[in-house]
Amino acid sequence: MSPRVAVHHLGCKLNQYEAEALKAGFGGSGWRVVPFAEEADVYVVNTCTVTGSGDADSRRAVRRARRTNPEALVVATGCYAQRRPEELRGAGAALVVPNTDKAGLVDRVRTHLGPALGQGPSEPPAPAAGRRPPTRRFLQIDGAVAEGRTRGALQIQDGCDEHCTFCIIPTVRGPGSSRPPAEVLAQARRMVEAGYRELALTGVHTGSYGRDLGEADAFADLVRQLAGVEGLERIRLNSIEPGYVSDRLIDIAADTESVCRHFHVPLQSGDDRVLRRMGRRCTAARYAERITRIAHRLPGCAIGADVMAGFPGEGEEHFASTRILLERLPVTYLHVFPYSERQDTPAQRLDGHHGGEVKRRRVRDLIALGEGKRLDFHRSHLGRRVRVLVEEEGGDGLAAGLTDNYIRVRFETGGAPVRANSFVDVTLTRARETEAFGELV
Repeated sequence: MSPRVAVHHLGCKLNQYEAEALKAGFGGSGWRVVPFAEEADVYVVNTCTVTGSGDADSRRAVRRARRTNPEALVVATGCYAQRRPEELRGAGAALVVPNTDKAGLVDRVRTHLGPALGQGPSEPPAPAAGRRPPTRRFLQIDGAVAEGRTRGALQIQDGCDEHCTFCIIPTVRGPGSSRPPAEVLAQARRMVEAGYRELALTGVHTGSYGRDLGEADAFADLVRQLAGVEGLERIRLNSIEPGYVSDRLIDIAADTESVCRHFHVPLQSGDDRVLRRMGRRCTAARYAERITRIAHRLPGCAIGADVMAGFPGEGEEHFASTRILLERLPVTYLHVFPYSERQDTPAQRLDGHHGGEVKRRRVRDLIALGEGKRLDFHRSHLGRRVRVLVEEEGGDGLAAGLTDNYIRVRFETGGAPVRANSFVDVTLTRARETEAFGELV
């Protein structure tokens, strides 16, 4: 019997990509990939440390794997493993692999389990103190992923040089590092050959792609080149910082059929004083101008924003500025989260920290605003025909999939055969905050 491995990720879409790449790596080495809830010989947890809840969820996942099979090897990797390896060992991880060694994780596991390979069990070196070096070796996905998603993710870079005062990520992911364009294009072609119809470009700071190579508009150039990959029908742009949403990128998205009408542009705060305390490189007015231009050039575009509630020193008037800005902008959904104090970040040393109730109240307010915006966006499409990439075939008569402009659609098949990873046309008939419903055309 082939050894069994289960891989679980927490946090961002880059972690999701890496989890799928690890599944592909294990599968290509003869392992059988099984769901994380099942019994396995090895469990891998790709951890998150963006917030305190990410730390806690990561520890819980490690403990859950240990309970599922006490005899299994539990491996922790990712940002929390880079930052606090001893805490994950305390939770039950026998092997902790930092981000710096993640690309060699499959080999590390083989070495740990296989003295017959000529090496005894070994721990990877502990993460060096201070900021980690840039990524030079990227995880690859060369084909379809066992237990993976219908839509694929494609990593184009790692690391970040922005240094927002609240963020620990540059410390655990290192400085910005871009994959060579030829490598990105080659992986895209292999994934398309394996059956992927949509690829989402992912990284820590995707919009900065190429800046470490001295090329200011390399991201737009890469999107244009990917649009030329035969068989790649959708290219989705993940989170892009507002200062990197160039006119050329917007124009390429507007004029290229395969680029999804979907931008996610982090805001964090709509008040300039708070933005300065956050170390953000964009004003509220500049953010508003970028969002307005996207909406003008791409009618029907889904536009998402990250927004943080309860940053140190954020008074009621500053929070009101954020809410008013988001109300009037054509943003269609929000990712809302409370400020989470991270040790060794500049924001930790600021005055004006808020208690939990203030942050929870502001989070609830912004979540309600975001739900209303998403519902309005879904309602604006009622009666329209949309193209859906099917992800669930729907044994109960309801299939499900995603439009290019990020509407989750459930639709009645009327008994017609519908296959996952195929495109179908659906007329939308009903809308909720989380999804829309329709009928197969």
